[in-house]
Amino acid sequence: MSTPIRPHNKNLKIFSNADTYLTQLQSYGIIEKGHFEYKGKAEDGSRLRGEYFVNFRKLKTNQEIEISDLYWNAIEEFFSDKISDLIIVGVAFGSLSLPKVIQTLGFSKYNIEYAYTEKRNGILGLYGEQAEKCRGKHILFIEDVFNNGTSIKELSSEINEKKENLELKGFSVLYGVHRGHTFAEEPKGEVYTMCQIYAPAVHSSQLSAEILARPLKEYKK
Repeated sequence: MSTPIRPHNKNLKIFSNADTYLTQLQSYGIIEKGHFEYKGKAEDGSRLRGEYFVNFRKLKTNQEIEISDLYWNAIEEFFSDKISDLIIVGVAFGSLSLPKVIQTLGFSKYNIEYAYTEKRNGILGLYGEQAEKCRGKHILFIEDVFNNGTSIKELSSEINEKKENLELKGFSVLYGVHRGHTFAEEPKGEVYTMCQIYAPAVHSSQLSAEILARPLKEYKK
């Protein structure tokens, strides 16, 4: 299966071995092609649709372990000057286990700890003991897919409020897949990704008759 790739935004840093990583994901069958309805909405209130859906929650434990080596290659490539200060952060365990697998497998080499985010009052953030674990560290948030950037906006804002109090040295996010369609000149700063595919979410009127004829699958996370 091939996926369309578009030249990336100037602020997006893509892993140098992205092709190998993407081929691995494709071999696991987590990049699905069909007719999907996403969470994002168009101006008329209808759900946006598209041809691709990337579902990291289908990964099996052995597959997470297999691709963890590639994640560590990327971390060493992007953050070689920050590794001693890093703490890996992911969503609350049980929702997406890959970040915890990556941290666990790299602990013996780099002694990097793990903290998890959760939602409180509808806002994704680091709270209580999990926030305290990040004191004096550079936070590396490992996320599955960049869809519309909502989660990272929430987390960035929440972390910025705590940055001075926790004496944080920095904050970065590493996506597994960046879908490449959601910004022209955003984000400001740098965003890191293991790979990129061009999988736009659009109004149903912009989809081809071929895609519309396929059974519709609702996006669920």
